[in-house]
Amino acid sequence: MIPRPSSLPKLALCGQYESTPGEAGPSAQRGTMLDGVFRAAWETGEFPRDLSDDDAASVRWGLNALMSVRFSEKDVIETTEIGCRVSIPGMDHIGTADAICVAGQWSADLKTGQIYDYRHQMAAYALGLMHEHMVGNWTTHLLFSDQQKIITHRFSYQRAQLLVEEALKNIGKPPVINDYCGWCKHSLTCSARVEAATAALATTTETFSAMLANPSLLGQFLLKCKTFDDFRDAAIEEARRLLGDGVEVSGWRLQKPRVTEFVNAEVLIGNLANLDAVELLRAHGNMSAVKARKLWADVPVERKESKPALVALR
Repeated sequence: MIPRPSSLPKLALCGQYESTPGEAGPSAQRGTMLDGVFRAAWETGEFPRDLSDDDAASVRWGLNALMSVRFSEKDVIETTEIGCRVSIPGMDHIGTADAICVAGQWSADLKTGQIYDYRHQMAAYALGLMHEHMVGNWTTHLLFSDQQKIITHRFSYQRAQLLVEEALKNIGKPPVINDYCGWCKHSLTCSARVEAATAALATTTETFSAMLANPSLLGQFLLKCKTFDDFRDAAIEEARRLLGDGVEVSGWRLQKPRVTEFVNAEVLIGNLANLDAVELLRAHGNMSAVKARKLWADVPVERKESKPALVALR
């Protein structure tokens, strides 16, 4: 395995991490697509019209964030893939930042989805760019566009080198359960995860009651259950595949898929003369605030708040 800069945050936590081969999942595909839109929009000023509202809002926030972190409007910011390639001392793989400003001694990366700790990846880019441009300090900006948050890291050459070496030296060490396990090719065979899943299954009534009364044990149990969920999902997919191939899976069957019927928006537009506009809007139901504000800038917006998500500490 040749470690990539993007794999360093995972390797820093678990020395057994290897990315899953094959096609990337939907989240990774979306991130790659928005990354390309982000680069092109900065270089050309053009913005595609076929993006969803959420994707368009994410990229626009990223572009505004990129403008906000530059020190001077005169600073040239490079976003082309060729111009953002970074050779990192001690690593064979060439990395690619999303934006580089040599004059300001900083670089930036657009990140979609949830906020994760990307310090080691940013340290790798900083190390490579400091080495290339012969400077002793470098700043990196993580633009979390879905969460609309900027996280900035400032590196000396020594600190960046230390973080990169820390991740590389961890390669081969025993597995450790962490937030990136689901992205690893060993996720269903990892000894640490198998043991955690087995422990979650082995919980008895007595041990469960004791766990609920002990916040420390409760936290450990939730982490083990989170691991078990991945094994359950993999088992569901395999059972679905077997049943689809006509193989019996004891106690299970495939239910008929649910069929959803709908009327295309263009059909409704073509028949507006025959429809009652008020009844049509009532039938359509609520509209997202993002869409509504595009039609009516000062639209009164109602707000609902979900239960706070329970997130594991990193």
